[in-house]
Amino acid sequence: MGRPDVLVVGAGSAGVAAALGSARRGAETWLVEASSFVGGLATLGLINLLLTLDDGDGHQVVAGLCQEFVDRLEARGEARYPPPEEWNLEDPGLVDHWRRWGLIWGAPPEAVRYSVAFDPESFIDVAYHALGAANVRLRLHTWCAGTAVADGIVQAVIVESKLGRQAILPGVVIDATGDADVFVASGATVDHVTIPPYLWFRVGGVDEEALRESPGGFWFRTTGRGRVLVPWGPAADRVDPCDPDDMTRAQLACRASARASFDALRRDVPAFADAWIDDYARMLGITESRRLQGDYVLEKGDGDVRFPDSVAQTGHWTKRHVVYDIPYRCLTAPGHHNLLAVGRCISTTRYVHQATKEIPAAMATGEAAGAAAVHALEAGGRVDRVDVEGLRRDLRAAGACVGGPDGPARDGPGPASRPQI
Repeated sequence: MGRPDVLVVGAGSAGVAAALGSARRGAETWLVEASSFVGGLATLGLINLLLTLDDGDGHQVVAGLCQEFVDRLEARGEARYPPPEEWNLEDPGLVDHWRRWGLIWGAPPEAVRYSVAFDPESFIDVAYHALGAANVRLRLHTWCAGTAVADGIVQAVIVESKLGRQAILPGVVIDATGDADVFVASGATVDHVTIPPYLWFRVGGVDEEALRESPGGFWFRTTGRGRVLVPWGPAADRVDPCDPDDMTRAQLACRASARASFDALRRDVPAFADAWIDDYARMLGITESRRLQGDYVLEKGDGDVRFPDSVAQTGHWTKRHVVYDIPYRCLTAPGHHNLLAVGRCISTTRYVHQATKEIPAAMATGEAAGAAAVHALEAGGRVDRVDVEGLRRDLRAAGACVGGPDGPARDGPGPASRPQI
């Protein structure tokens, strides 16, 4: 098909950020995606909650492209989040208000976090506009079918579509599949797990007045009037997200159970009496499958450790007062010289994965990898020869929070100085 500088495989939130990070730095960038939309779980999965951009201490630790998307969504009237002056407050009324938007999770004492509820269709529109403006070549309905590797270099990524099998010969490859498909095809070591499946759905026609008088339930407000988000699941049985038979059984079972859950809402909650199902998520809420065993495996004890090669930071959506630096080595793997991982399949333990799998962290690692790919092109396409300190300066200049020992423990600004990008 061609020989782009950078090929990003997978157009979830991490892949979109990776493609933008690369293309905006002047690299010819291609982005391929198996489905018919971009955004992955953030859009097709209806997990339209950015959890979280802060550290649980009132400081922002994810900014950059993720913040840009928040700003663009807000300009469309399709984002809701606590104002900076409310961050870290433990006021029960505020906590309850933002919990109804799906933005408060975790054990007491609960506090307001800088998390964001957004409209998934608007996220797609923002992504398409940004990708088009950056001249990213987007190809939907196309999935990775394999790789050709020689001496640790991915020479070709084999993709498949209705046109059959084709080869793309990139300089650098970014695996944003979520399932580490490119790394597995290239022989990398991964940790492969099973997980309970979710199937979130949205309900329209909800009586807003009656909903305000309701004592609350496990549903969330959305930016659409009369519409709520129901985070249904999980099913009782764990599934292998990389087994199509397992996933097919889960899809059918989850849909039937989600429908039963909706019928119970209509029967038992007056606000839902005349409601209808707007849509089910078009993909199961699978947030973990394969995790790369990379050059460094980030673990629980690394909370608040500042790494000299950190290229991103993240808080934890259910735990306060902890920030994880994400070292560049979590995006790379031994013996894979032009291949980077982003999103939920980066190299971490299962414990830390609960933080790094979230959309803000995925976008932060995607942005870092997109920039790193361009730096690697200057080193003959070798991701293991990137000047990481130069990469960190580049990312920080672009508004990203990169962490590391040369900055404060919380690299981002406090609530009074949230950046507008």
